[in-house]
Amino acid sequence: MNLQELQEIASTCVLCSLHEGRIKPVFAKGNPEAKIMICGMVPADDENRSGIPFVGRAGKLLDQILEDTDLTLNDVYITNLVKCYLAAGKPLEQGWVDACLPYLMIQIETIRPRVIITLGKDSSINLLGMNNKTSMGSIRGKVFDCVDEIKIVPTYHPSYILRNGGKSSKPYQIVIRDFQLATQMTVDYGDIPF
Repeated sequence: MNLQELQEIASTCVLCSLHEGRIKPVFAKGNPEAKIMICGMVPADDENRSGIPFVGRAGKLLDQILEDTDLTLNDVYITNLVKCYLAAGKPLEQGWVDACLPYLMIQIETIRPRVIITLGKDSSINLLGMNNKTSMGSIRGKVFDCVDEIKIVPTYHPSYILRNGGKSSKPYQIVIRDFQLATQMTVDYGDIPF
């Protein structure tokens, strides 16, 4: 199955109740051949209306993070753990995640990135198979093994940064370092002449 076929299937999915609030399915943006995948949590209002991930306030901050780490949309593939809209402030239920996780796993298998940057606790613990009681602080700043030598770098979600002072905040600088770490893991030193 290719990504276009997967997107079409996901766009008509009714495996959980979140499809009831879906205006436009939100699948992904960026380069499907990128070495870096960025996985957020769930589309918000702006994304639900546009059908594109990370276009609202958190998306604008993610754009700034990419710019500050010399990355472009050609360098990354951006998606979410859950593909359908969830109202702000509503907790993500595990049943919704379980219904959507197969789509994300097929995206990962198809794209085969070298590293996945997970934004926020929900995407991080679900991709890592960790307990819901795991704190973001205990996993952020570490590198984890995923499948087929893919690494996972958990970091804070842009919405968390916005709630904590935005670009001038300490979490912003932490996320920049995490993105730089992920980028370093994609460098193939065998291609660099010494």
